Amino acid sequence: MSLEMRPISEKDLSDLETWEMLCFPEDAWTKKMLLNHLEFHAAYLAFGERAQGYALICETPWEVEIFRIATLPNYHRLGVATFLLHSLFQEFPSKDFFLELRENNKTALNLYQKVGFGILETRKNYYPNGETAILMKRKPN
Repeated sequence: MSLEMRPISEKDLSDLETWEMLCFPEDAWTKKMLLNHLEFHAAYLAFGERAQGYALICETPWEVEIFRIATLPNYHRLGVATFLLHSLFQEFPSKDFFLELRENNKTALNLYQKVGFGILETRKNYYPNGETAILMKRKPN
C-alpha cells in the first residue's frame, strides 16, 4: 500500500465532515467545529487512490497535540494510522507530541505505545459518560 500525506484545507470541508461522521458517529465534530479547527490549526490527510485517514492537530513552537486521528472504515488495520503518525513525526521532528484517548480504547493505546508514546497521567471521569482519559506524550527522537 502506497500512501501519501497532504494538508487538509477548507476545500476539503465537506469530505472532512463526512469522514468525521463515519469515524466518530457518537461524537463527530460539527461542520462549524471543523471549520474553526481548519482556520486556526492544521489537518492532514492520508491518501492512496482515495482518502484513507486523517489527523487534526494543534502545533505550537514546542509541541504538537493530536486532537483526532482516524482511519476510514474500509482501511482499518492496514497501517493508515501508523503511517499518519510517522508522517507527522517527520513533519515536526523536534517537537513533543501529546494526545489523549479513552481508557477502554486498547487498540489505540497499543498503537501509540508501539510508536513511542508513554502514559503521562490518567484523568478519572473525564468524559461525559464517566470514562477515564489517558494522556500520552512522545518525545522527539
